[in-house]
Amino acid sequence: MSLRILIADDEAPARARLRAVLEELGHEVCAEAPDGLCVERFLRDAKPDAVLLDIEMPGTDGLTLAKRMEREYPNVPVVLVTAHAEHAIEAFNVAVRDYVLKPVRRERLERALSRLQEQRGNPAPRLRLRIGRRERLVQLDELDCLVAEDGYVIGRSATVEGFLDRPLQELEAALGDAVLRVHRGCLVVKVAVSGLETVAAGEHRVLFTDGLRGVRVSRRQLGSFRDFLGNTLKA
Repeated sequence: MSLRILIADDEAPARARLRAVLEELGHEVCAEAPDGLCVERFLRDAKPDAVLLDIEMPGTDGLTLAKRMEREYPNVPVVLVTAHAEHAIEAFNVAVRDYVLKPVRRERLERALSRLQEQRGNPAPRLRLRIGRRERLVQLDELDCLVAEDGYVIGRSATVEGFLDRPLQELEAALGDAVLRVHRGCLVVKVAVSGLETVAAGEHRVLFTDGLRGVRVSRRQLGSFRDFLGNTLKA
């Protein structure tokens, strides 16, 4: 499974070297960007499967771009390709998938891209969760639901709970078919759902596979939730 890759580096020889290696490995270079502004344009227009991103570029630096991509393009993985090993910890804190040092070795880049291909074959969106004083990247399937409470959005399961920095409506649009709205302030993660419980007349709750206390299903959303359960059972 080849990847369509955007190369972002302000040095033309470095871009040429990466292009040559990528093409040897059977991947397609869909665009080359010499600066941050071009990266953002090509993300929109070229729609790459992945980005090889240098840290030091004119305008917006690579780490800042990676943070922005995590919010706006969460399903486009970033591999940092840089001479600066001291940024490794910070890089993984901004959802960078891998970190390849210059001068780039073919075997090391091949290993990084192989990991991306494996993840692409079984994709699971990742979200940044703030738990106490720490921020942690979690796979969507580690959570049961995303709930708007008291002006915050909380990601929750039986074992994990933390704050998200994106509004519920934006998360719903970004996560698409992976989630289902069950009332105005709650999205459930479909793979975490085990069923529906009738608590009282006109009151229903989602059941989760990990035993988290069920969340309410509104009357307005009950029909679509039952359709989801019916389609899941047929599958």
